[in-house]
Amino acid sequence: MAESYHLSSKPISLSLSRAEGQQGRIAAMSTLPQPSEDGPETTSSARIMIVAGEASGDVHGGSLARAIRRLAPSVELFGVGGDNMGDAGVELIHHMGKLAVVGITEVLRHLGAVRAALNSLTNAASERHVDAVVLIDYPDFNLTLARRLRKRTPDVPIVYYLSPQVWAWRAGRVSKIARLVDRMLVILPFEKELYESTDLEVDFVGHPLLDLIRLGDDREAYSERHGPPPKDTWIGLLPGSRRFEVERLLPPMLEAANSLLSRIGRPRFLIPVSPALGAAMYESVLADFPDLKQRTYLIEDDYYPTLEHCTVAAVCSGTATLEAALADTPMVVVYRTSWLTYTLAKSLVRVRDFALVNLIVGRRAVLELVQGEVTGPRIADELRTLLNKQARRGAVLSALAEVRERLGEPGASERVARRVLEAAGCIEPGDSSSGEPTR
Repeated sequence: MAESYHLSSKPISLSLSRAEGQQGRIAAMSTLPQPSEDGPETTSSARIMIVAGEASGDVHGGSLARAIRRLAPSVELFGVGGDNMGDAGVELIHHMGKLAVVGITEVLRHLGAVRAALNSLTNAASERHVDAVVLIDYPDFNLTLARRLRKRTPDVPIVYYLSPQVWAWRAGRVSKIARLVDRMLVILPFEKELYESTDLEVDFVGHPLLDLIRLGDDREAYSERHGPPPKDTWIGLLPGSRRFEVERLLPPMLEAANSLLSRIGRPRFLIPVSPALGAAMYESVLADFPDLKQRTYLIEDDYYPTLEHCTVAAVCSGTATLEAALADTPMVVVYRTSWLTYTLAKSLVRVRDFALVNLIVGRRAVLELVQGEVTGPRIADELRTLLNKQARRGAVLSALAEVRERLGEPGASERVARRVLEAAGCIEPGDSSSGEPTR
């Protein structure tokens, strides 16, 4: 299965209660279990629980699982994730499909599944004597789980990978996070300083997308696989990986595409299909735009090559904006959620921009459209500008190059794997050898 498009979490999910005392918590994550008088214990594998609740976390969790397997093939991995993590050898106690929800109204409809997952994961950590827990993004669920684990298994180290967006909203969570987890591994360069007021150990590990996105796919070969004529103008439409995002964002994107049919030469519109949703959902929306039938392609594979080959794209806010940036694809960023979620989030958000690309470079480099601004004409105007005005296109491309430079060096997944294996007692801190259990 090809990579799907991946989004960072958005407010607002479950409410979190205050953490209880931390009796019995480990003092230093790098401390290894002491060998018995008969020598190091090597008869049993380490057990590591990995929890990811969204498409982006599943991709990064899959990369992490593969890195752990390379370093320590006998380690037992289980938890929550999607197809990427399952394919990487993680035993899925729950599939993330029923948990990948954001926003107040969306969460309320899935409370039963959320509670069941929290209960079973807490029980599994205790009953299977887990050696370390890795929580990937998805903060309201994962921080609730961390609080439960602190009560039930207080000595188990908890590693948090991909920091909650405390730079955007609910900054008061920083102290709570520091009480609940043992180590924070951040992937954005400005995130480490946000935890300086705490004693939490924080590492900037670089961004895992740098290991996933490889440019240089052949356009002619892509055309043969998927159909769009190679000399036409390819425009990407990326409405998100969640059902409610596609329902809210794909129609205005298609309205924009419809208007561009007569405004630019030979356009072709490429829509990556989320594996979690399937093509039928997109086809039902496309049925309302018959003029686009011969010009639109639903791509169920080749996600990153699709981004690379598009001249411009309309992109749902989230990790997909970084993926487009790393593919050097100029974009307009859009987002629309429920009125209630947006109203409450607006009162909590502390940043002017919401697109990760803009946050990383520290300025409004790409256009952002939110809520009522997300209309076909607005999207079409910006796409046409990026196609026809070289000064604007050049400025955006320069900003995207800056994003790549600031995201660090490749190798994030292996760096994370080593820190996780240190926490689980599999390797010594700084050990560059294999991560087979030393216990």
